[in-house]
Amino acid sequence: MQKIKTKCLRALARFSRSGFARKGTLALAAVTVAVGDAMAASKGAAGFTKATQEVSSYQTPVSNLMKAIAAVIVLVGAFNVYFKMRAFV
Repeated sequence: MQKIKTKCLRALARFSRSGFARKGTLALAAVTVAVGDAMAASKGAAGFTKATQEVSSYQTPVSNLMKAIAAVIVLVGAFNVYFKMRAFV
């Protein structure tokens, strides 16, 4: 078992020092970067469009919720003022 391990390690060391391994590694890195860029470019625009549509669809419900919260705050404030004014009378 030790001999097989030693032979495999020597073969790996010989391969990693070869010009073929260096060129292959550079080619693999170049292909990976090119494919990644192409995929990001194609899906990026669609992602932004979808996100914009989703955010726009929430605009009306969120606006109505904010108006309802503001109305409750105004009513509570008005009652507080009314009750404080009645205390002075």
